[in-house]
Amino acid sequence: MTVLVRKLVISLHDASPFHLQRLRKAEAVFRETGVAKITYLLVPEYHGGHPSAASPEFIAWCRGHREFQVDWHLHGYHHLEALPTADERPALEGIARETKSVFSGAAADAFKRKFLTAGEGEFMSLDADSQRAKLEAGREAFRRCLDSDPEGFVAPAWLFNAALQPVLKEMGFRFTEDHRRIYDLRLGARLDSPVITWATRTLLRKYGSLAVCPILARLWASEPVLRVAMHPFDFDYASTVASIRGVLRFVMRDREQAF
Repeated sequence: MTVLVRKLVISLHDASPFHLQRLRKAEAVFRETGVAKITYLLVPEYHGGHPSAASPEFIAWCRGHREFQVDWHLHGYHHLEALPTADERPALEGIARETKSVFSGAAADAFKRKFLTAGEGEFMSLDADSQRAKLEAGREAFRRCLDSDPEGFVAPAWLFNAALQPVLKEMGFRFTEDHRRIYDLRLGARLDSPVITWATRTLLRKYGSLAVCPILARLWASEPVLRVAMHPFDFDYASTVASIRGVLRFVMRDREQAF
């Protein structure tokens, strides 16, 4: 008889010098709840500032010892739409004004980027060349922070168009994901995996996620692979932190933690 082992994939988004104190708060919660494996998503230049590779304190934190295992992935470049670096400008010039996604409705894409994600859908409207430029710059910053290459890339807000996966595969990335699935680019495989995540940008979102996240943890209890994703701003609010602790303890009871 085959016994199905259900998996749990935990992640912390938006690792950046801007959030360093929040990241330390998050790690205290992970230690308290017994997290064994977690994926950290590094943003090279969060919202056009706070360059990760230029912060010795952040680099030391990235490379520091932890009681749990960490798998690092690249997470966009600016985590904000249309903020090119000087090196990227030749490839990215005019993207914010001129480029529209050819892979889904432009109006729908604009709505998702501007209103559902506060303009953080960085990779949703970029063409392949522009994505490649940001990925190359991001990978260099990642190397300077961690002295290694990232195998995984997660687009900010999990939003991207059909150009991204071929570019990632060409550049040697192995993994990416969206709201519903994890993709193994080398094997050409995808794995259904719903994700529980909190929101704090507005009071409605904050209190809505406090109600919804524990419900989802139970609703998806039979899913073979479940993801739990957290963001640094979550750790500014005691009620959200309490919810995170409760959900993590619940989903970790009978799942094998994995990357």
